[in-house]
Amino acid sequence: MKLDDWLAQRSQSCPERTALVADGTEVTYSELEAEATWVARRLAAHAKAHTSEVGPFVARTATEVHGGMGFTDLVGLHYWFKRIGFNRQILGGPERAREDAARAQGWIGN
Repeated sequence: MKLDDWLAQRSQSCPERTALVADGTEVTYSELEAEATWVARRLAAHAKAHTSEVGPFVARTATEVHGGMGFTDLVGLHYWFKRIGFNRQILGGPERAREDAARAQGWIGN
């Protein structure tokens, strides 16, 4: 069983039981799961911002390194080049990802 599955199960079965004690502060399973979810959302938003900024550069550079063969079926780079462009249009660019990260951290309102 993965840690997140175990934590979700414990949070549902006994949410008010103490999960951790540090410096006299007790943290329940429900509080621990809420904190873990918040951290995971933040990390995912930052990773998305980074990859949405670097991805197009990597695809363009790979196509240039291969002498434009990225647009032929011989190498397969054309798929990733087009997919990165599609994802950027549908899911938003780095600006949108950074806005999601700021929202997840509570820097801007919903």
